[in-house]
Amino acid sequence: MQYSKLPIDKILLSCDNPRLEQSFNEIESIINMINDQHEKLVVLAKDIIDNGLSPIDSIAVIPLEDNNGFYEVCEGNRRICVLKILQNPTLIKDIDDGLYKKFSDLAPLTSSIDFDNIDVCIFKNKDYLSHWLRIKHMGEQGGKGLSKWNSIQKDRFNRSINGKDLLLDFWDWLIEKRILTYDEIHSITKTNWQRILRECYYPFMKIQRTGDMYHVSEEDMPAFIERIRCIQKHLSGQTVAIVYDKNSIDTFFDMVSNELYKKPYCEVVEQERAEQLLIDLGEDAVFLKEDGMSEAKNVTGVKQTSRDVFSGCDTIIPYSYAIRSSNHRINKIIAELKQIKVDQYPNACGALLRLLFELSAKALLEKCNGDNQTTKDFKQAVIGAANYLRMNKAISDQQHSAITQDADSLRLIFNGYMHDTDSFPSTEGLKNYFKAHHVFIEECIHYLEK
Repeated sequence: MQYSKLPIDKILLSCDNPRLEQSFNEIESIINMINDQHEKLVVLAKDIIDNGLSPIDSIAVIPLEDNNGFYEVCEGNRRICVLKILQNPTLIKDIDDGLYKKFSDLAPLTSSIDFDNIDVCIFKNKDYLSHWLRIKHMGEQGGKGLSKWNSIQKDRFNRSINGKDLLLDFWDWLIEKRILTYDEIHSITKTNWQRILRECYYPFMKIQRTGDMYHVSEEDMPAFIERIRCIQKHLSGQTVAIVYDKNSIDTFFDMVSNELYKKPYCEVVEQERAEQLLIDLGEDAVFLKEDGMSEAKNVTGVKQTSRDVFSGCDTIIPYSYAIRSSNHRINKIIAELKQIKVDQYPNACGALLRLLFELSAKALLEKCNGDNQTTKDFKQAVIGAANYLRMNKAISDQQHSAITQDADSLRLIFNGYMHDTDSFPSTEGLKNYFKAHHVFIEECIHYLEK
């Protein structure tokens, strides 16, 4: 074995490359390589132009019988194939016109490549080389072969380059704060961590995200620790099936919440939001309980009185809930959501509830701006309407924050019900979406009547 430099014209592609079907000559080897790799060859070509050939992965060749100075590639056929095409794109002009054009555009950028001095490692014959080919391509083989990085190891490498990684940094923080141990964290698959750490579940988990960092406030830390430890207990050793889609994740969080608080997680989040709202209102808040009645004064100073009409209700909108619009279509949707039992017709209720959010927001914006809102997407419409209502003091900062934070989650949830064959509406989830944001809907409709 010796290291040397060879001109590209003296290096021939293998006709017995295990990656490809057997070839009879070099042109056929190039055709088979294009059929197997196609656009990947362009990506490799750009990388070679930008960074050169890898100094830690040698191109291995053996001399051909009746040598005449020619060598056959046994390791590095893709790289040599790309170099040959970069040097002479016309090789593939009649093979693949699209690739020919792309390589023709790249060819003028190859001034840094010395086609007459390609670094190679020359082996005497294939028998001697075969051991090293097995080491590289046949798996770990009990330890002697190459050990490929798993997804977490790849993330660690990327963090060493980029300086940060959202999930790895979160795990390190959990360990540093002694909330979970290393073993407890890694008893949950990376995929399952990613599925539960979705934005729509941040309020229950007490997590906030700023850029590439998760954080938890000091006041929320006790609840966060209690919930994350319960989540770890139930996710430990589980496959992805337990949190496969939105419906199963909702069910999982309901299980955690019921174990801790004897109620679904959406009810816990709504209760905590209401409690925080009262704290934010401070002296303006009045809370009385008499004969099942509750009173509160909102930030505009208007006293509101309501019964807990949502308790035990089997429809999205309780029949006794006073809400009516002059917009005929919105009013029909409200009427249907007051009549259809959500546990019997969750798909119909999910579609109607999405329409109620979107049409209420768009109707408000059309009245205020005079512009047609038909092409505006769900998230834009909801946030636009929420901004208008807060500016006019129709909803509080807390209510505005809640609906804007949930806008994208609601869009994804509703879109999932309509477009994802694996997604299925959660009965309690649907009821809680309206309950959590009924003030937003009510104020959108209220402004239509002015």
